[in-house]
Amino acid sequence: MEKWQNQTEKQMLERIRSSVGRVELPVDSYNEQIMNRIEHLETRGGSKLLKKTLAAASIAALIGLGTITAGFISPAWADTLSQIPVFSSIFKHTDNPGLKLAAEQGLTTSPNMSVTKDGVTLSVTEVFYDGIQLAIGFERAGVVDERVLAEITNFKTDEFDQSTKGLLGLPEVTLESGERLGFGSSSTGDVQGQPNTLLLEMRELWNTSALGDEFKVNIRVPVAQIAEPFEFQVTVKKLAEGIINLTPGQGASKDSFHYKVKSLDITPAAMRMIITSEGEVPASPEQTGEYGPTEVFYELVDDAGNVATSAQGYALRKAVQHPIVDSLYNIFPQPPKTITVRPYTFTLDNELKLLLDDNGKPVRTYHKDLESTIVIP
Repeated sequence: MEKWQNQTEKQMLERIRSSVGRVELPVDSYNEQIMNRIEHLETRGGSKLLKKTLAAASIAALIGLGTITAGFISPAWADTLSQIPVFSSIFKHTDNPGLKLAAEQGLTTSPNMSVTKDGVTLSVTEVFYDGIQLAIGFERAGVVDERVLAEITNFKTDEFDQSTKGLLGLPEVTLESGERLGFGSSSTGDVQGQPNTLLLEMRELWNTSALGDEFKVNIRVPVAQIAEPFEFQVTVKKLAEGIINLTPGQGASKDSFHYKVKSLDITPAAMRMIITSEGEVPASPEQTGEYGPTEVFYELVDDAGNVATSAQGYALRKAVQHPIVDSLYNIFPQPPKTITVRPYTFTLDNELKLLLDDNGKPVRTYHKDLESTIVIP
């Protein structure tokens, strides 16, 4: 550790050069950029802050490859590293398979915008929009705390715990008009395995046709014990390729129940289906007496037999009829040639508990005569 604490800036840069040069970095790493910045600093000089930033970024790159042990970095260096955001793909580490695939295929954009207030730096590092969902990745620096998102104490007003400086409240996303971006569901949370990162996902977006292929959003993120929120204006660009928008208008009927697929949108990261329906929810012979069906759910099956199920919840009432169902699905392994819509219900008893099978999973009742197959052009 003493070698790092007492050396001159030139010696420090040389050690970074040597360390980086000994590591076999992947093709998409920052090896070349780091070395070029070292050459630039040696020939033209530069501020002490810039050199510290470069050194920290270089060490961070090595840490990511597991080549530096914890004992190799002094407490001073550790503190320096905590002050500097190291941009990387947050989406590659999410449990959303479509978003992860989009990042791996280079379909996301990287604004790399940063704002610093009172020693805390917040950056917008990654954005993805495909007409179905908008995902925004944040990275925080300057705070020594494993937590990023504060505890939300009131979801109606978005109030959050202010006891620890640097914890984030819920981001607010608005259009240039000041109107909030409308959505069906959303999630915000720390990204597991990615310290100091936060992921915002807004799904089943409303009125996307009016947004166009490119638009600006204003993002406000409140931070605990900092008076003013962190603000960004980000240009959002819609994914240009691999999008299929269908309006099949087809469905099926059984007794008084009828449904129709109003729209089916397929992108490289997600599928979205909107269904309209009317009539009484169909019930099987087993769903009588003390048992009854839930609302109708819709499973998607491709021509290879792969199944996609939405994350839609259910109402704690029997035979609930929803005139419009807007659901998001994970993508299939390969682009489908056909997609079959398979309606099904769960079963509730009189205590509104789900009927389970021997493995403890909810029993599904499928309605073969309500299936409808859509050809994908």
